[in-house]
Amino acid sequence: MRRDKGSDITKNVKIIEWIKNEILMSVSDLFNLIFKGVKPIDDALQDCIASIIMLSYLLAKRLGISFNDIDYKMKSKIKQGIKEEHSIEAWFGDLSDLEKHMDNRE
Repeated sequence: MRRDKGSDITKNVKIIEWIKNEILMSVSDLFNLIFKGVKPIDDALQDCIASIIMLSYLLAKRLGISFNDIDYKMKSKIKQGIKEEHSIEAWFGDLSDLEKHMDNRE
């Protein structure tokens, strides 16, 4: 069965637009939850953050970037932030914690 290349392009554009919309809605939901004073253990907060991360990976894939490339870029940015002593690292050590988490996933 021959696939129509134009149809594939159209589907890809539509799904990219859908993902972008979902990211915006998830970010809006996240901001609203934070504004309301949600607790870190709140399932809705965790769901919003997980959705943003998942959708970001899916958007990258639709744009031709592999999941591994995104992981590599994240690790590079983490290392750079640690090296440059970014405030979030200097004050809380969050980048080092994230680096350990990323290393343990492998």
